[in-house]
Amino acid sequence: MLDREMTVHVQDLRHGGSSCDRVRQWPLSTLVAFLFDGRECDEVRTLLARGEAVAHDSRVTFPPVELTARELTAIERSFPQGAPAGHLQRDDIYGVDMRIPALHPILTVPIRSSHPLVKAAAERAAHLRFDYGPWADVYVATLTPDEAATLLADPARRVRDAGEAELAKRVVGEDDASLHFTVPRRGVRAPWAEAR
Repeated sequence: MLDREMTVHVQDLRHGGSSCDRVRQWPLSTLVAFLFDGRECDEVRTLLARGEAVAHDSRVTFPPVELTARELTAIERSFPQGAPAGHLQRDDIYGVDMRIPALHPILTVPIRSSHPLVKAAAERAAHLRFDYGPWADVYVATLTPDEAATLLADPARRVRDAGEAELAKRVVGEDDASLHFTVPRRGVRAPWAEAR
């Protein structure tokens, strides 16, 4: 049952959706991986039972499937685990964002990866987890209040946000901040990337 093929309708929401509807045959494990986009296990199980969801800028519909927590855990065990060998390589970084507060972030602000302070933070970053959403490793480094303020004031940041950077400038120094680095593993592609 856990490796059965699922008929999945994928509608790309980035292009209005209607002209980009595709039908794919995905193993159940690929569908589960796809649905883990910023979600926890219980949310994924609920979406599987519902038969539709939005993830990775796409709406997907499929025949509803009921999974026990044990069955979902068995699928999850087939996903990449643990930290990759070696240290964070700056050239491999896909995205950098600042989180405030560091442990339970309320604010997330994109940061320019070529900033010199980002290089220094990357050298001391520790592996946090493999994140199923971006299908990449996440590393984290804490920042001093001065480092956080400098990164937020970067005139070359050129990233639009919904005011998070301005709010972060006001609270930096009151709360701790960290940089999160998203780093895809070399040679490890998201299973739905192959199947889309």
